Amino acid sequence: FSMALTKITLVATALLGFAQADLPSCQIYTNNQCVGDTIDTDASFEANRWFTPVRGSADWQESFQDYSHLTAFATLTYDADMKSATVSITAQHKANATLTYLFDGKESESTVSFDTSTKAPVAVTVTASDKTTIDLEPIDFVWNAADIELTYPKGDYRSGQKGAIVELFGWPHADVEKECAFLAEAGYMGVKVFPPQEQIMSTEPFQNVMNPWYFMYQPVSYKLEGRMGTRDELRSMINTCRAAGVRVYADAVVNHMTGGGNDANPYHRNPNANCQNFGAKQSTAGSPMYTQDYVYTEGEETGLPPLQEFPAAGYGPQDFHCERVLNSWTDPLDLNAGWLTGLTDLNTERDYVQERIAAYMTDLISIGFSGFRVDAAKHIQPDDLVKIFSKLKRNLGGELPADFITWLEVLLGGEKDLLMCDPDSGYNYGSYLEDELVSAGFSSDDVEKIKIWNSGYPKEPDAGACTIKKSRNAIQNDDADQQNPGSTSRDMGDQGCVLIKDCGSSDEHREFEKKLFESPNGLEDEDADYPIRLILSSFFFVDGVQGIPDGKSDCSLCKSECDTCTGVSKAPAFVDASTGYDKTDYTRAHRDAEVIKSMKSWMKI
Repeated sequence: FSMALTKITLVATALLGFAQADLPSCQIYTNNQCVGDTIDTDASFEANRWFTPVRGSADWQESFQDYSHLTAFATLTYDADMKSATVSITAQHKANATLTYLFDGKESESTVSFDTSTKAPVAVTVTASDKTTIDLEPIDFVWNAADIELTYPKGDYRSGQKGAIVELFGWPHADVEKECAFLAEAGYMGVKVFPPQEQIMSTEPFQNVMNPWYFMYQPVSYKLEGRMGTRDELRSMINTCRAAGVRVYADAVVNHMTGGGNDANPYHRNPNANCQNFGAKQSTAGSPMYTQDYVYTEGEETGLPPLQEFPAAGYGPQDFHCERVLNSWTDPLDLNAGWLTGLTDLNTERDYVQERIAAYMTDLISIGFSGFRVDAAKHIQPDDLVKIFSKLKRNLGGELPADFITWLEVLLGGEKDLLMCDPDSGYNYGSYLEDELVSAGFSSDDVEKIKIWNSGYPKEPDAGACTIKKSRNAIQNDDADQQNPGSTSRDMGDQGCVLIKDCGSSDEHREFEKKLFESPNGLEDEDADYPIRLILSSFFFVDGVQGIPDGKSDCSLCKSECDTCTGVSKAPAFVDASTGYDKTDYTRAHRDAEVIKSMKSWMKI
């Protein structure tokens, strides 16, 4: 993460087109710092773009393709019946070269139509007249996702608008696929997987930990090639779960990309840590990514230091807010444009960024997800969320799918009035957001599908519903953010506890999970309130190490600075014989018979 540093601002002679030597001593660049209420990256910084090494150069890797010159992404727009779709490729070339588009090897225009006769994912390649080329991820279509077949006794699922969702924290896709038979038999409506998009990884410990869990929340692109598995593995898992009657939901990280300094640039140093040098981060799919922090060298092609550039996502410097420390939780400008714990903050006011996020969300639906959690939604201003969801709705034929739900992570802290209870606060996710959705053309049914994750539950449940109906709340006891030691994201008081951290016993945790289904705090209308209830199935931090037991936090993967590495050994997430509340590795709390019994009673199974 990017911490506050004493940096030295230099005027880059490379602005004149001359390559510079490295900055002397322990100096680093400090360009693009916000001044006053400015939040935009100045247009002049577009000159810093195209930092990716050129094919064949010293720091180039095969997975970088030709992102040094070319970026592209696909947007799907479905017809109203969702049985045909138009695929449009948005591409940009460094020198505006002539572009050629290949769909399954056949040359086409940049926009092509498909229908249900297309039975497999479509490969797309973009080639420029200078012979640079990039391959996009395969394009999936919603009609190829398996039908949802209820294999368990019918309950009060309301076509996907009511049910219990299990969050399988740190579970690889292959293990989730195996678990879906159990989830179906138990009666769970769905399973939520953690961020499926490409994210950072490292062969060097970060704060002495090998690939901590929160690296999953530092995206590199919107390729569905994350830590938990490949796109093919994800597709297989989704289809298996849907065929068993279990819907699948994604954790969508769209407020930001990686942390400042966590990028593919091999040249970083930290003046506040005895000028310690550190190298490049890798990623789960090998795409290049660059940020402006801790840098002291310039690009061979640009003669300028890097700024925010994520070419596999199609993002350049102007798609991000200028760098601003988020140090006020009551200032709407800081909440929206500040770099949350140093994470490079997307400028979601830009129409292009909104379109790119909507295209990613459309891809999630196309591969078979039934919805998603929106991470850090509190840091995307309400008006921008309305525009993003409007573009998503347009892409999906003009209305949200019948079984679609999303829940927005809005951590209330001490700001419930600003964020929920005062619709005139200027930054309100309660009735203000709801009214703006209606004004944007959302039907009452579609508004109901866009829910607020009520972080006030269980101690202050009314805080997350003070200006909206509780039918638009999703509630939960234990959640992933609280797993961290010292986390202050929520205060559950004596009304809940975190299993791996502050519960007196698994029995205490079990009672809180049962209460979630039997008599949750704040319940007024048993038939309508809290239709989405989530249960976290987590993993234990071994000796406080915040790694995941998926094998990718094992110090055997370390290649540099390994003397202080702390890691976690691999353990299977799927254990068919588990009866829940296991004591090592993964908790599997969702398998507990008493919790399932309470859930089934609520669901009228």
